[in-house]
Amino acid sequence: RTAGRYTIETEGPTDLVMSLLSAAGGLVAQDDDSGVDRNPRIVSDLTPGKYTVQVRHFNAAGGTGKYGIKVSKA
Repeated sequence: RTAGRYTIETEGPTDLVMSLLSAAGGLVAQDDDSGVDRNPRIVSDLTPGKYTVQVRHFNAAGGTGKYGIKVSKA
Protein backbone atom coordinates (compact mmCIF):
# COMPACT_ATOMS: atom_id res chain seq x y z
CA ARG A 1 0.00 0.00 0.00
CA THR A 2 0.94 3.65 -0.01
CA ALA A 3 1.40 6.22 2.71
CA GLY A 4 -1.58 8.44 3.42
CA ARG A 5 -4.56 9.22 5.59
CA TYR A 6 -6.71 6.17 6.26
CA THR A 7 -10.12 5.88 7.89
CA ILE A 8 -11.05 2.70 9.73
CA GLU A 9 -14.62 2.49 10.99
CA THR A 10 -17.29 0.04 12.00
CA GLU A 11 -20.98 0.08 11.25
CA GLY A 12 -23.91 -1.63 12.89
CA PRO A 13 -25.90 -1.61 16.13
CA THR A 14 -23.14 -2.91 18.43
CA ASP A 15 -21.33 -0.54 20.83
CA LEU A 16 -17.63 -1.14 20.09
CA VAL A 17 -14.15 0.10 20.97
CA MET A 18 -11.41 -0.10 18.34
CA SER A 19 -7.61 0.02 18.60
CA LEU A 20 -5.07 0.34 15.80
CA LEU A 21 -1.77 -1.35 16.58
CA SER A 22 1.60 -1.19 14.79
CA ALA A 23 3.40 -4.35 13.64
CA ALA A 24 5.37 -4.24 16.89
CA GLY A 25 2.14 -4.11 18.91
CA GLY A 26 2.35 -0.44 19.89
CA LEU A 27 -0.86 1.56 20.12
CA VAL A 28 -1.21 3.90 17.11
CA ALA A 29 -4.76 5.10 17.87
CA GLN A 30 -7.87 4.13 19.81
CA ASP A 31 -11.51 5.23 19.60
CA ASP A 32 -14.87 4.53 21.17
CA ASP A 33 -17.70 6.61 19.68
CA SER A 34 -16.37 8.98 16.97
CA GLY A 35 -18.30 7.23 14.19
CA VAL A 36 -22.03 6.97 13.47
CA ASP A 37 -24.14 6.10 16.52
CA ARG A 38 -21.85 4.30 18.97
CA ASN A 39 -19.37 3.05 16.38
CA PRO A 40 -15.64 3.72 16.57
CA ARG A 41 -13.84 5.63 13.81
CA ILE A 42 -10.09 6.10 13.54
CA VAL A 43 -8.51 8.52 11.05
CA SER A 44 -4.73 8.25 10.96
CA ASP A 45 -1.78 9.12 8.72
CA LEU A 46 -0.08 5.77 8.09
CA THR A 47 3.12 4.68 6.37
CA PRO A 48 3.36 1.38 4.47
CA GLY A 49 3.56 -1.62 6.78
CA LYS A 50 1.46 -4.09 8.71
CA TYR A 51 -1.12 -2.96 11.24
CA THR A 52 -3.63 -4.79 13.40
CA VAL A 53 -7.13 -3.50 14.05
CA GLN A 54 -8.51 -4.78 17.35
CA VAL A 55 -12.27 -4.51 17.84
CA ARG A 56 -14.02 -5.35 21.09
CA HIS A 57 -17.44 -4.79 22.56
CA PHE A 58 -17.70 -1.79 24.89
CA ASN A 59 -19.04 -4.20 27.53
CA ALA A 60 -15.77 -6.09 28.00
CA ALA A 61 -17.46 -8.50 30.42
CA GLY A 62 -19.31 -10.30 27.65
CA GLY A 63 -21.09 -8.05 25.19
CA THR A 64 -21.90 -9.48 21.76
CA GLY A 65 -23.43 -8.24 18.53
CA LYS A 66 -23.06 -7.84 14.79
CA TYR A 67 -20.92 -5.21 13.08
CA GLY A 68 -19.08 -4.53 9.83
CA ILE A 69 -15.69 -2.89 9.37
CA LYS A 70 -14.45 -0.65 6.55
CA VAL A 71 -11.01 0.76 5.69
CA SER A 72 -10.69 3.60 3.17
CA LYS A 73 -7.95 5.96 2.04
CA ALA A 74 -8.67 9.68 1.77
